[in-house]
Amino acid sequence: MEESRVTSYDEVTYPSFPIYYTQPDRLATVATLFGMKPAPAEHCRVLEMGCFEGANLASMAVSLPESEFVGVDLASSAIARGRAMAAEVGLKNLTLRHLDLMEMAPDYGQFDYIIAHGVFSWVPEPVREKILAICKGSLAPQGVAYISYNTFPGCHNRLMLREMMLFHNQDFHDPQQRMHQALNLLKLLANSLEKETEPYTKFLKEEYERLSKNPPESLYHDELGEVFVPFYFHEFMEQAGRHGLQFLGEADFFDMVPRGMTPKAVEVLQKIGDDVILREQYLDFMRGRHFRKTLLCHPDVALNRNIKADCVKSYYISTFAKPESPSPSSEPGVKETFQSDAGAKLATADPLARALFWHLTEKNPERIPFQWLATEVALRAQRQFGFVPGPDQDVPADIAGLIWATYRAGLVDLHLHIPPYVLHVSDKPLASPLARWQARRRDVVSTLHHMTLKLRDTIHRGILALLDGSRDRAALRADLLQVFASGTLDLLDEDGKVVTDMSVVGKKIDDELEGFLLKASQTGVLMG
Repeated sequence: MEESRVTSYDEVTYPSFPIYYTQPDRLATVATLFGMKPAPAEHCRVLEMGCFEGANLASMAVSLPESEFVGVDLASSAIARGRAMAAEVGLKNLTLRHLDLMEMAPDYGQFDYIIAHGVFSWVPEPVREKILAICKGSLAPQGVAYISYNTFPGCHNRLMLREMMLFHNQDFHDPQQRMHQALNLLKLLANSLEKETEPYTKFLKEEYERLSKNPPESLYHDELGEVFVPFYFHEFMEQAGRHGLQFLGEADFFDMVPRGMTPKAVEVLQKIGDDVILREQYLDFMRGRHFRKTLLCHPDVALNRNIKADCVKSYYISTFAKPESPSPSSEPGVKETFQSDAGAKLATADPLARALFWHLTEKNPERIPFQWLATEVALRAQRQFGFVPGPDQDVPADIAGLIWATYRAGLVDLHLHIPPYVLHVSDKPLASPLARWQARRRDVVSTLHHMTLKLRDTIHRGILALLDGSRDRAALRADLLQVFASGTLDLLDEDGKVVTDMSVVGKKIDDELEGFLLKASQTGVLMG
């Protein structure tokens, strides 16, 4: 169906980026850990319901050229923009369809991975039922469905805040006014009480800080959306169960681990035993969780939840955790700290752990096979951190235990697939065609790791846009200078004024070129 139907997403666009935890490799990794045999990321079919412009699928499609991606959305203008992008980038394995979910057949073809991110809690009940019906009817026998949704108990406070913003906005109908007024109200509420330590004031300040950092369009469609329905986890699983779907896990494995909890809390969760739904529900109660990224599969799939540490030997390992110190200390017994963007932290003096994390952070964004990693870590621990293995010590097993523990803590990632990035900068560098297309239009691009890279300025945007594999350094400099001379891009000085002196622009290019090319190689933007 291609008829025109104006939606709120046609009126106000929505920020559209790759969603890391929906990537087929991540879904396949969690499924494999639990004993499934999912389709490999390199050869799979993926359906995304509510794909908007297709930015999430496009990022997958460019790094997985032998897989097929289908996206559907009711916003016709978004689908039109996505189709134009796919055509310009040359993504022949991406199909975007303007379609109402209610008009989709439950068996809409067979897919290895089905994604519904940021949809379920924002649509009416009949549409939610349809989403689950499509997951059941169109999921391959060993397929994985991903559905994200707002959850209680954490969303009780956010629901209260939404009600206050809607009350304040009842006389405002223009979208821009509604976004502006909602943030104004939040700011007022966050600064209304003298005692900033009051729990209510603390909550308001945290919410204002969170929402004011996000694009206002997110606020308009999420907190101010026509539908905003959180669920307790057990309620969601009751719905999924009625459609013949079982709980597989969470897209972030560490969300299922009782990290940071008291011994008494862990003891209670352990007593719940094999009732995984009940255990996850009490975990939500304890954490005050407000959002879930749940994975579902068919009920006849046998799952193994007794996972052993040596399972990591079958995976590639990487980390985006960063060390607190700029370089490793060679002193034995020194405690060093590594922290992830999500806030997970490891402070350790263990030589094997220190060698593991320094090696992974220095090799980032490489995904390293376990056997290679274990050999390098053992050697480095001995040479740099004073590690002396015991006579009967199984060092690879100890390293596997470290990797499993830190994966469960959210500090390392496990992978089954290596994206087609390159870590060296060639004479004629080639960047992802999607990143080049995006760099010509904005300052945030998709990486081959299915993440985003923020480009610092127009110099970086211009360099990336020209990395089509045909230019050496001299040609890059000359062509980029011409881009600025033509006014296609502008370089601004410290006062925000356009630099018109091309000798100044040329010097800036010379200063930035090699550094940016190195950064591009370290962030998964360059291809072979």
